[in-house]
Amino acid sequence: MKPERIRFDALQSTFVVAEIGVNHEGDVRLAEKMIRQAAAAGADAVKFQTYTAEHYISIVQPERLARVRRFQLSGDEFRRLKEVADEAGTVFFSTPLHPDDVDFLTELVPFFKVSSGDLTYLPLIRHIAATGKPMIISTGLGTRDEIQAALDTVTAVRPGALTAGEVMLMHCVSAYPTPPEEANLNNLFWLQKQFGVPVGYSDHTLGTTACEIAVAMGARVIEKHFTYRKEDQQFHDHAISADPEDLQRLIGRIREIEIYLGSADRRRTPAEEKGLPLMRRSLAAAVDIPAGVPVREEWITFLRPAWGLGPEAVASLVGRPLTRPVSAGELIRPEDVG
Repeated sequence: MKPERIRFDALQSTFVVAEIGVNHEGDVRLAEKMIRQAAAAGADAVKFQTYTAEHYISIVQPERLARVRRFQLSGDEFRRLKEVADEAGTVFFSTPLHPDDVDFLTELVPFFKVSSGDLTYLPLIRHIAATGKPMIISTGLGTRDEIQAALDTVTAVRPGALTAGEVMLMHCVSAYPTPPEEANLNNLFWLQKQFGVPVGYSDHTLGTTACEIAVAMGARVIEKHFTYRKEDQQFHDHAISADPEDLQRLIGRIREIEIYLGSADRRRTPAEEKGLPLMRRSLAAAVDIPAGVPVREEWITFLRPAWGLGPEAVASLVGRPLTRPVSAGELIRPEDVG
């Protein structure tokens, strides 16, 4: 799926994002490989993080700053990754961590992602909103008031963004890994009820079970960290990531779940239509009913199949004669009523 202009409320199937993030650890060739692996597994999109280390991490954390600087990719490298994603047939987008990154990415991405850590970085959210592009806002760490403030910041710039289906809230727990008892997937329902926008799920649990459950609960976008290899890695994001085999299996399960979920429209399925006559009941004779005698209610019973008059016709049948005698256990048909 390669949307030119996505509406999160109009997605026909779950949009699966392989969150490469910085699992490439600054190796652009590895990032290219991971894009191709994610696309081959069936991912609808791949996501990165775009930043300049000095605009992201303070010097008070020198070790963290050094690591973040080491994982940083250049503008030309991101342009190359966009080309690779296009060639692989998957959507490229990224999380900007500074307004300058927003400006750079605007020509490369069809929509933006706001990280959980930046839910309260309202100047950044305002800058993203001003691009006019759809937005995914992750809600990890966020209180109700903080989430509302973020949405208010968007609508102050773009009043119709929420009703246009161009803003999605992602349920997220910002713990790496997230314990199952803290995944709180019921927050998907809470977000939908509180804010009335499409919801998705950004996962930090081990394995893929939480993602599968989230799809069954109505998540329209699933974001799972992705890596080329989970084993023997130092950077913590690899452990919570899906490898190519995991991702392919997850997407297969998601598509299977979607088959079971079907449609929210209340209508008979083709299989039900086929079996309906055998399942429903008809009016039938509880005793031998002679012809020409007004039918009494106690003479009527209700039997399968639905080849005769339906149960809803009982009131109109009582007191009317039959045109032929009907034996006990026999169905009463429309042509039998005088």
